[in-house]
Amino acid sequence: MIAIKSKAEIIIPFDKIGDENWTEKTRLIISDLAENWNDQLEDPISIQRISELEDKLGTELPNNLKLFYLNFGIAGIGEQLQTFDEIGWIKDIWKDHSQYGPNFTEEDKKHLPFLISFSDYLGNGNMFCFHSKTKEVFYFDHDTQPYLTKLFDDVSDYIKGCLISCQADLFNQEIGEEKVEIWCQEILEKLFGKHIIKKWKY
Repeated sequence: MIAIKSKAEIIIPFDKIGDENWTEKTRLIISDLAENWNDQLEDPISIQRISELEDKLGTELPNNLKLFYLNFGIAGIGEQLQTFDEIGWIKDIWKDHSQYGPNFTEEDKKHLPFLISFSDYLGNGNMFCFHSKTKEVFYFDHDTQPYLTKLFDDVSDYIKGCLISCQADLFNQEIGEEKVEIWCQEILEKLFGKHIIKKWKY
C-alpha cells in the first residue's frame, strides 16, 4: 500500500499511455486508491463494447483512452470517468431545452459541435471532453465564459494528472494529507503549467 512520505515517492505513471511499464505503475495507483476507499476494481472493457460505443457516437475514441479502457475499464482515478451510457456529444445535452443551456460564446461555438464528454469533474456539472477530430481534451466549466477551454493535447495528460493528484489520498499519517496535496500540485504545475492547473483545480 502506497504511503507517501516524500515528494520523490509520488508516482508519475507514464508520459503517454502505452509507454513501457505504464500498466504496472497505473495499476499500483488505481489498486491502492480503490483499497484506500474500500472500492471494487472495475473490469477491463472489451474491444467489442468500445467499437459499439464508437458506432453509436459516429466517431473513434482517442487511441490512448481506448487503451486505458482495455486495461482498466471505468477505473477510479480520483475523478469520475463516465460510464459508456453517459458518454456523449455535449451539444446534445441541451438539444431539447436550449433555453436552459449555457449562453455559449462565439469561441465556444467553434468547438462545441466536436466535443464528446468522457469524465465528470467531481460531480459539479463540469466535464472533460475529447475533440472528435483532433482528440484534444477540453474542459467544460459551467460557471465561467468561455465555457470551453482546451487543457491538454492528449487524453494521456488528463488521466496522468488525475493519477498524480489522487495520490494525495495515499499519504503517510506522519506527513499528513495537506503536505502531499502541495507536492502533487507542484508536480502538476511543473508538468502542465500553473494556468492549466488553476483552471482545472479551482
